[in-house]
Amino acid sequence: MNDPTSQAEDWLRRTYRGMVELSGSGPVAERPQSWVFGCRARPVPGYPVTPMLTSLLAVPKSGSLPFHPATDDPWEDLEAFDRAPGPRDPAAQALRTNARGCLLAANAALNGGRATPLPWLPFHEAPGWWDRMIHWHFPAAEVSACAGWDEVIAAVQELGPGTRGAVWIRREAYGVEATGHLVYAHNKDGQVVLLDPQAGRLARLEPTGIRRLTLARFAGGGGNEAGPGAPVWHRQAPDLASAIGKAEDWLLDAYRGEVALVQPSPADELARGWLFACNSKAFLAGGRPADAMLDAALVVPKDEGEPFGLPNSDPWGWLARWDGGTEPGAEGLELPPKPGPVKWMPETMGRLGPVVSVTDHTEWATVLAELATSPEGTRAVVWVRRGDRRGRESVGLLVVAAHTPQGLVLIDAARDVPTSPDNIGVRSLHVLRYR
Repeated sequence: MNDPTSQAEDWLRRTYRGMVELSGSGPVAERPQSWVFGCRARPVPGYPVTPMLTSLLAVPKSGSLPFHPATDDPWEDLEAFDRAPGPRDPAAQALRTNARGCLLAANAALNGGRATPLPWLPFHEAPGWWDRMIHWHFPAAEVSACAGWDEVIAAVQELGPGTRGAVWIRREAYGVEATGHLVYAHNKDGQVVLLDPQAGRLARLEPTGIRRLTLARFAGGGGNEAGPGAPVWHRQAPDLASAIGKAEDWLLDAYRGEVALVQPSPADELARGWLFACNSKAFLAGGRPADAMLDAALVVPKDEGEPFGLPNSDPWGWLARWDGGTEPGAEGLELPPKPGPVKWMPETMGRLGPVVSVTDHTEWATVLAELATSPEGTRAVVWVRRGDRRGRESVGLLVVAAHTPQGLVLIDAARDVPTSPDNIGVRSLHVLRYR
């Protein structure tokens, strides 16, 4: 039998590629069929130290692969393994640690979408994961620490029906940070319900073993959760004129008159819809980059479906699958994003920190050269501006760049995973350094 500490370290190295380490020199507990270790993400300069959701690792005494206990009930999962210590299937176990994906899918479902959780990925545990999740998915949320479950419920009750919240449960055991969890709070007609999307049931309000509860509270459907009548854009768009009208009605509803279509044409037709371009009226009038939209693509279905933007990551691959007949939420095709902000730059950079410099580029080679020669600890956002097949500004991408002791790190901000430079379809790139 191999040394369990070496087994744990080897598994973390292969799974996280150096991003995660053991939090101590040996196991924090021994169970009948496994050793239990604590683990943590290695610090990255410029990013907050953030406890992992999957902060425990079980190493089976049988020599089978280590695994993270389930986030919804790690103690029951470890007890189940003691009763039946057979090898855990990695793919099946990943479904039991996907609290983040299940939380976001639950939010999408409550917003009326057909939601399938995106799979758990190791890089979802990178330092700052909670702040990034709130920033990208719940940007208007108020974040606060709560002393207990009563305080969580009172906070969601306070703002009235429709209020929602994401709750990060930090647990502790054996004197260390333990596996955490995410649950969803919903004020339904004045009654607060706490849901566990991971387990598909009401959340367990664990009375002990809680290190901290953090609530990100935000407005949901308001007091009338039944919703109004069908919106004006809810109609078919078989030809260009009807598609333009449908798009303009949707833009008016989503952006209150701040956004306009850009040169719609018969050439925008797809098999299932229309690929239009749009941008803020301020940018179209003045051309100032700070006024430009990040999400400048708009797809208008020919059926009665709602218009939507494209994902920032791999938008053309996503569009090809949708146009070929795949429905969002099925066969691994993620749901389309919610409408992004009209002016993303002041909102995003206002959260990250003051911008200290902006440089413009036409290809990734010069971007990488600039970042490679920057001081260690430099933080930047690379705004990748893409063009559509007609050359109009379309859906862009934000790449977070950090100069670390291990070298330059590039993170796709939309997926929160490492990314590689790609010049295909790029109109321009802007490097925004901030502090």
